[in-house]
Amino acid sequence: MKKSVVPDAIVLINGKRKCGKDYFAENLAKVLGYACKILHLSDEIKREYANLHKLDYQLLLTDSPYKDQYREEMIALGESHRNADPGHYCKLATEGCSSPVWIIVDNRRQSDIVYFQSNYPGACLVVRVTACDDIRRSRGWVWKDGVDNAESECGLDCYPSDMVVENNDTDRLKFQSGLDQVKEWVSKKLS
Repeated sequence: MKKSVVPDAIVLINGKRKCGKDYFAENLAKVLGYACKILHLSDEIKREYANLHKLDYQLLLTDSPYKDQYREEMIALGESHRNADPGHYCKLATEGCSSPVWIIVDNRRQSDIVYFQSNYPGACLVVRVTACDDIRRSRGWVWKDGVDNAESECGLDCYPSDMVVENNDTDRLKFQSGLDQVKEWVSKKLS
């Protein structure tokens, strides 16, 4: 296992499917303008699932029907590993990362947040990205029983966030304000 550099700042992003977590992370990386690394906990689950079932890992990384047909099984695989070691995917996703700023895009469970807060005290900012259901539907979201009411989707609904960012495509100023606030927090951590 490759050692990771201890980061100065970790932005832990969570939110519902199709709320724009990746969009927020990509825009945050642009406004930060220096070395940061966007990391996905779910990439490791998808890699493992693809290897087990001889599937196309790159297609599982996309926002596609291909991924959606395996979503419930990937959730079950992820849960089995998390039950044995709640930090399993957190460790895999950050292995060997040398960036001083980590942007963890897909925190889904309290154990994900707790892992980072426990192992990197004082370095974490929890950001909840929200979007109304109409906007999520316009981005392709359709309610799916067993997914949208599972812990992987609801586990952080009531978990305290340091900041909430609306990503409703209607108020660019609110979205930009969220980016600016996170940038300011990261800048303080790096100074």
